[in-house]
Amino acid sequence: MKRDWMVAAGQEPGPGWKVTIAVAGIAAVASIVAALIASRSARSVKKAELDAQRIRDLEASISEKKYETYKPMINLLKDMLDRREIGEDVFRASVSEFATWVTIYGSDEAVGAFHNFMQAAYASPPPVVLMRLYADFVIAARRDIGYPDTRVTRQQFLGMRINDIYAHRIFSDIDKPFADLCRDANWSPPWLQRPNA
Repeated sequence: MKRDWMVAAGQEPGPGWKVTIAVAGIAAVASIVAALIASRSARSVKKAELDAQRIRDLEASISEKKYETYKPMINLLKDMLDRREIGEDVFRASVSEFATWVTIYGSDEAVGAFHNFMQAAYASPPPVVLMRLYADFVIAARRDIGYPDTRVTRQQFLGMRINDIYAHRIFSDIDKPFADLCRDANWSPPWLQRPNA
């Protein structure tokens, strides 16, 4: 009966109608596969966006915690430079609190710079060495809090606190290698000394 209908319509039955159906079927399958791939890609993009947002939120939280960690110590050191009266108990408590948290939240560079500053402070360093180590610590904190590519020099930083920094020869060499600065000041860092056996 089907053959009679096709002959009546002037079409001879042959393999052409099967090809047409096969091509239509392939197109339908391709459309379904493309829709599935697009759906999966959209979900992957959404997941990546959510993961990126979680990372941004975590970085912001850590950055805030770092700021809270550094701020009291930076202020304490600023007050000391401004020659404000700071009680020994307040100083010790502030340093102890900071030392506890900087080891958790601080970068390796900041922890090392604070260590060097404190060890030098206990060993009667020349003022130029102590100022150098103070600048090293604050610049390391600056990098850690959010300016990893900072180009601020020690002279620029200290120049905000010392009004005649460029008039004193001792500060003209503040950016030279630390070993050279110590040698010129005739001072040996305690962390480089060997204990007596």
